[in-house]
Amino acid sequence: MAIQENDLSLMVLEKTGLNKRVLLDRYDRLAQDTFRKRTLYWDIDDLVRETRYSKASLEKYIICDPRMKENQRQLGPRFKRVWLSEPTAIVLEEILNN
Repeated sequence: MAIQENDLSLMVLEKTGLNKRVLLDRYDRLAQDTFRKRTLYWDIDDLVRETRYSKASLEKYIICDPRMKENQRQLGPRFKRVWLSEPTAIVLEEILNN
């Protein structure tokens, strides 16, 4: 029986301690870091994507935090709220870890 190239690749990866899940997690983390570095502002949908919280939960527990308010920008009452991405990422990490 000939070993298929795909099977051989999977065997080599498993011998090194890597599997499909680990590789996908690393790729996802790399993609998120790249996205984070290139984005200047986050809107509410980006915050949902980053935290995996619902919009209602974000409003109730996170966005009301004074540290988040410091990074919030809004041109007027009818305009969309946005948050500076880099400082907001740091504040989110602090809030979610405590």
